[in-house]
Amino acid sequence: MQATHPDRHHLVVDLDERGSFKAHVEDGAGQSVFEFSNEGENGWPDEDGLWLINDGYMKHKTDVSGLREYLVAMQFMQPHQQLMLGGA
Repeated sequence: MQATHPDRHHLVVDLDERGSFKAHVEDGAGQSVFEFSNEGENGWPDEDGLWLINDGYMKHKTDVSGLREYLVAMQFMQPHQQLMLGGA
């Protein structure tokens, strides 16, 4: 179980296989605050790839620096909060 730390968020990769990618961001209390994937509306991987990369927010699928900038800009996170890869 993850310890509560309000200034730390974690990028958790839920699925990364066979062309599919799903991940979410948890706040310091372990609650999901943002989810993203490369799946289209039909549930299959989108041929265009991950929208956060295509739109220039992230350089690769685990780019925590780029994702953090996006989450702060969209007010999912506060500027003083950290984003780390993985839980705990």
